Amino acid sequence: MYGLDKSWIEGGLDLDLINRVMDIIAQKRKQCEILPAEGNVLNALRLTPLDNVKVLIIGQDPYPSAEHAHGLAFSSLSDKTPASLKNIFKKLEQDFGCKHNSNTLTEWGKQGVLLLNTSLTFEGKDTKLLKEHTKLWKPVIDNIYQVLINRGTTLVVMRWGAHAQKSGEVFENKKNVYVMDTTHPSPLSAHRGFMECDHFTKCNEILKEKAIDWAT
Repeated sequence: MYGLDKSWIEGGLDLDLINRVMDIIAQKRKQCEILPAEGNVLNALRLTPLDNVKVLIIGQDPYPSAEHAHGLAFSSLSDKTPASLKNIFKKLEQDFGCKHNSNTLTEWGKQGVLLLNTSLTFEGKDTKLLKEHTKLWKPVIDNIYQVLINRGTTLVVMRWGAHAQKSGEVFENKKNVYVMDTTHPSPLSAHRGFMECDHFTKCNEILKEKAIDWAT
């Protein structure tokens, strides 16, 4: 269902819970624009089978434009690089000397980087609406987190900013889970920690022969 690899289902992903939320979102789509497109909402899970997950990067909401949003945290469909993604690329260039030719981070997902927003849909910039969608998806996100923990295999969790750190509290002090915290890569906070963090290099040190090629 939803084009998800069977490893997610066998691992305990609650499809009934996802169905209930998707039904609510389908009703909302009749009244207003919801991002990303319906077929892209679960792209993060679809692109990265549970058996392949090595890294979890916790985002917040989809980009507020169909030009960018496609279901992967920080990834963009547009040729125009979003501000936070610019800082991510700057950090990668610092660490590895690599330049990115695409704003679409699908190659990371294929390598085992789960790019998961805490809200899988976006309705508008109003704070009340943002909170409503985050609350709606929270049981699903919590279920995904627990599925990842229950595997018992090595997982690097990157929590960028206060929201990600609060959402991902469940990963703390779990066996085989390596939690990395810093500020969000947005222009407002990147200079307070993100640009000096060593998340990408430390991640690869942990993964060793299963390291991520962040240049792709």
